[in-house]
Amino acid sequence: MGYTLKVYLDCSPLTNTQVSGIGVYNKNLFLGLKNHLHADVFPVLKWSRLKKAVIVEEHLNSKVKALPPFLFNKEIVYHGTDHKLNTKARGPKIVTIHDMQPFTGKWLDPKFAQRRIDVITRVLKSDVQRIIAISHFTKKEIIKYFPEIESKIDVVYHGYNFKTSTVVGSEVNVIKNIAKERPFLFFVGNLEERKNLINQLKAFEIMKERHKDLIFILSGKEGFNFKEISEYITYSKYKKDIFITGYLSEADKNYALENTSCLMFASWYEGFGIPVIEALSTNTNIIISRGSALDEIGKNYCYQCNPKDPADIACSVEIIMEKGNLKKVELDSWKSEWSWEKCAAETIKVYKKSFDYI
Repeated sequence: MGYTLKVYLDCSPLTNTQVSGIGVYNKNLFLGLKNHLHADVFPVLKWSRLKKAVIVEEHLNSKVKALPPFLFNKEIVYHGTDHKLNTKARGPKIVTIHDMQPFTGKWLDPKFAQRRIDVITRVLKSDVQRIIAISHFTKKEIIKYFPEIESKIDVVYHGYNFKTSTVVGSEVNVIKNIAKERPFLFFVGNLEERKNLINQLKAFEIMKERHKDLIFILSGKEGFNFKEISEYITYSKYKKDIFITGYLSEADKNYALENTSCLMFASWYEGFGIPVIEALSTNTNIIISRGSALDEIGKNYCYQCNPKDPADIACSVEIIMEKGNLKKVELDSWKSEWSWEKCAAETIKVYKKSFDYI
């Protein structure tokens, strides 16, 4: 290799104190790359976001560099981690595409979706060298709308930080105080239309007829059409058994995953589904919807349901509560398959490959 690999990793998704989804990917990818590249990976922000650099630095425990509008050094790989390219560069440009949901015309504010479509279209029609898709499902979705760039796409899965010990009881408060030793269903993620929460709430209501003590705990920030979800809960006859927590601490979230009767993840659309990996790492019971990336990520460990049919969701949850996951995860092989170290190593392969296209 006739060049020194240096990486500018755009860390724009880490400018919020609380991170989920893309922010989790961004943070753990940087830490994994640092283990491989040491001083040759740099977290960067464009000038307009530098005022939030301190937040990023707290997430990464590393100093942030200003991203210039043009990179002249051909040996620098620039990686946009959230479907955007915030600089022009003479060296390789890499972009990660997490999903193509805006192109579906569903589950997003139309104005926001159109802005996202415009950005993604501009990037994918640019001279970007390589495109990282976070699942084969997402790769197929990209090809559906941009078939001419199929040869540029590499699939690199997310990872997961496996824990060496179980959650200590004194570290958790929220979930224990809500559950009070009652059985509970659990959802974690943005509280938005795409997550199909109303049909999952309807399934919970069906199950309440047979499981009087069962409660439903929903964790995450409010998203698109949350008002509709909130109104549904308000008029539910079981509203006193439905709890919205907002963000949870890692300890509380892990306690919930380890103790829930079932993780409810029957979304309409997912580009990956990090909570599924988190739950499988503790052999938590999981219900997922058919379609999108969940088939690929959950494989044959999770029960699948028809997301359109609350009765089918309830029936599948009933089965999984009685029998457990279809099969248990063998953690040794699972850890090697879903580690952030592997994600970083596979990403570096994409970086090296990108030099062949400039």
